[in-house]
Amino acid sequence: MELLTMTLNPLGSTPYTRNQSLDQATWSSEQATQTPLDLEGVASHVYVSLLICILGVSGNGLVISFLVFHIKRKPFTVYTLHLATADFMVLFCTSVLHLMSIIYNHPENGIQLNYIIFLVIFGYNTGLHLLTAISVERCLSVLYPIWYQCRRPKHQSAVACTLLWALSFLVSGLENFFCILQEKPKFPECRYVYIFSCVLTFFVFVPLMVFSSLILFIKVGCNQKSRRRARLYIIITATVVLFLLFAMPTKVLLILAYYGLDESVWNFFPHLNMLSTINCSVNPIVYFVVGSIRRKKSRKSLKEALQRIFEEKSMPGLGGNSS
Repeated sequence: MELLTMTLNPLGSTPYTRNQSLDQATWSSEQATQTPLDLEGVASHVYVSLLICILGVSGNGLVISFLVFHIKRKPFTVYTLHLATADFMVLFCTSVLHLMSIIYNHPENGIQLNYIIFLVIFGYNTGLHLLTAISVERCLSVLYPIWYQCRRPKHQSAVACTLLWALSFLVSGLENFFCILQEKPKFPECRYVYIFSCVLTFFVFVPLMVFSSLILFIKVGCNQKSRRRARLYIIITATVVLFLLFAMPTKVLLILAYYGLDESVWNFFPHLNMLSTINCSVNPIVYFVVGSIRRKKSRKSLKEALQRIFEEKSMPGLGGNSS
């Protein structure tokens, strides 16, 4: 079975190329389907990944419905709602890709397929940007509590989410237009777009995410009072660590592969792609586990666990600003 994930890269923004750098590559449909991967092994990963996607869609759907209908809007819940929406988009579209790869050996509607992959890239980039924004804002709330409580713009979270969705749409749109939708990727434009995407990821958002989360962890860990209400910070730290462990390796693999360092790295793609789906699926589990901490022998539903997190009283400097 020829899998869609072998011929089109859902997270890397461009179709596969072999043994050539981006600026020198020649493109053909025959080249796009050449792969050193073991087909039977990849097929088994597709079924496992599809199951993970279905579970993740269900979990993120529950989180979205809960945040929309049962919880008062706060800065953290606004970000969490948008993050769950981005993860839902990635998982749903990835599920569609896997179903198409199982049902059809050769998808007939290539344009439709490309737009589905665009939505996967769009959701992936948005999740990265939103997670960075969450980390930075929580860090600022700890470092500058007075400013956060008194001077923070009322609708900062909503505005920030809108801008981050727009940025993700722009980056994903450029990648899609110059690299995916074209029968032959445009060079050197495709190369420049991909470099821009990598710089934005590895030199802007990932460093901000890591440094702000590290500062947050140190500040809260050294403050005895903060530990009493540290669930939000545990969630932020856990989601950042999971993203770095499960989602970022795929991006690193793409850099190694697209610049022709070693084509054998494609052997790891099915595994890393499945890890990316796990990353998008695991956040609802993190919310439930953290929300259930310190409950003595009491059974808590997902709704009650989420309420403990999102309706928890804020520490000084984390006041109830609206979105």
